[in-house]
Formats: sequence, structure tokens, C-alpha cells
Amino acid sequence: MVSLIPALFIVLLISFGVVYLLTPFLIKKLVKMKLTGPDLNKEHKPEVPRIGGISLFLGFILAILVSLYLSPNPNVELMLAAISSITLIGFLGLMDDVLNIKDIYRVILPFFAALPLMLVTAGTSTMVMPLIGAVNFNYGLLALPLIGTIQLNLYALILIPIGIVACSNLINLLSGFNGLEAGTGLVTSLALLISFALSTQAGMVHEPLFLLVATIGSCLAFLIFNWYPAKIFPGNITTYTLGATIAAVVILGNIERAGVIALTPQIVEFFLKTRTFFRAENFGESINGRLHYNGKISSLTHLIMRYFKPTEKQLVLILLSIQAIFGILAIISIKI
Repeated sequence: MVSLIPALFIVLLISFGVVYLLTPFLIKKLVKMKLTGPDLNKEHKPEVPRIGGISLFLGFILAILVSLYLSPNPNVELMLAAISSITLIGFLGLMDDVLNIKDIYRVILPFFAALPLMLVTAGTSTMVMPLIGAVNFNYGLLALPLIGTIQLNLYALILIPIGIVACSNLINLLSGFNGLEAGTGLVTSLALLISFALSTQAGMVHEPLFLLVATIGSCLAFLIFNWYPAKIFPGNITTYTLGATIAAVVILGNIERAGVIALTPQIVEFFLKTRTFFRAENFGESINGRLHYNGKISSLTHLIMRYFKPTEKQLVLILLSIQAIFGILAIISIKI
């Protein structure tokens, strides 16, 4: 074991290094296997390797496993539960990339992925609710016929699976542009890292710090290859992994309010998507290098394309700026 700051730095280096070294190999391999897809936001729609998030996922997981040895105050049970849930969600994303699974399974299967965090009763059962104050969701022991006595902790039984399902799908809703997914993961993780560092839990729990630092390193390295013009696409394995990691951080760190605020753009996107029962795509039409959209507004990207007609890079920068604004508000919320 080493002290906290050097341990975090080592985890950052490992996550960055693995992704940086593995991604070029993955690009060549995916092209050779013809696992590519058209870049729909370019006029000529060039073919780009997809499922590139495999490298991001591996870099993240390897760094987190090393953190179990490096952490000065490891809670192995909690971290292994978080790793298990994130790995299951990442596998679901990979299945979606390869098999294009039905929407219903994207909702049902994450509930099972939440089981490890539910079993260890991750997080705290007491939450501070706006206008209400502290609410304890642990109602003690409940005796059931033929079953026996169970712990009636609604936070573990209901809120944890809902959080895992919601976050794993939210990041995926606002995606599809060069650098957007990894950029969102980077900006949101930085905001939550600062939020957690300012919270009362920071001195007692270190797991969220390692999860966030590993995410930051992985996203930063992947952006080198995924930024406009992208040499590789992240795939759903990336968006699902990022969403599950954010959920695990929020649960373990007891920073639910900051997490909701930081993901406000994705929550808004969710409600916009409900207008078309989640059938709408985020894309527009590329004309002379600029993105246009004239149909029904069903995404934040549609709003930006209609009123600003940006280039793809400008669109991503606008969305990441919006993400950063809500990240700053999330940080501020910790001290309110």
C-alpha cells in the first residue's frame, strides 16, 4: 500500500497508458475484421472502426484492480461489488454493439447487474432530500412467511437498481458524435471528483476517488483517437461502462444530488427522446461541413443544429460546455 495521492496518480497512469497503447492495435484489428461503421456526420460517410471502447473498458478495469492493492484504506468488498456491476454493464454494452439487442433488455438486464452493489448494501440508507431534509430508507427487519427475516432497506432494494439502470442508459442517449462520449465521461468525472473531494465522505471512503481517476485516465487517452476526425468509435460498451461507473461513484460516495445535477443534460435528453418513444436519432444532415436539422426536436443536438448549424467539432464543444456548466453546479451543490 502507498499513500493516497501517489496511489491515485499510479491508477491514472495505468488507465491512460493501457488505453493509449492498446487503441492503435485495436484500430488495426477491427479494420482487418471489418468491424467498422459509417461516420454519419461526414458528407462522404467514411468507414471507421467501431467497438473501440474495448480498450477504454480494459484500461479502466485493470487500473481499478491495481487500486485494490495500492489503496491505503481499501474496502475490498465494496470495490469488488462496484467492479462486478460495472463489468456486467460493460458486457451488456458489448452485447448491444455486436448483437443489437432489443430495448427492453437494455432496461431489464442492468437490474441484474445492480445485484453486487445491492448485496453489500453499498452507500448510505440516509439521503438529504430537497425541501424535506434527511430521509432514512432503511426500515429495519421484516419477517415474511416461508421466507424469514429480511432487511427492508429501500435504498439497496429500489434506489440502487434504479440508479444503475438510469445511468447506464442516460449516457447512451446523448452520443454519436466524434469525442462526445469520452468527452462527457471526462467532464462529468472531473466534476464528480471535485464534488466528492469537497463532501463529508471524502475522508472516510476512497473507492469513488479511484473509480473516477481511472475513468478520467481512460477517457483522456481514448479521446486522442476519438476526437474529430475520429479514428475509432467508442460503441455502447463505452457509454454503458461510463454510466455504470458514475452510478457506482454516486452510490458509494453518497453524492446523489451532485450526480443528478451533473447529468442534467442527459436527463433533459431523456425527456426529449420520450416524444418519439426513443426512436429519434441525434444526427442531422451534413452540408458543406456544417450540420443542419429541420425536423421535430427530439434531442439537444437537434436544437443546436437547427439554430447554430455548427460543424461537428463545434457541436461537441457546445455540448461539453453545457456538461461543464452543470458539472460546476454539481460542485457548488455540495456546499449548499
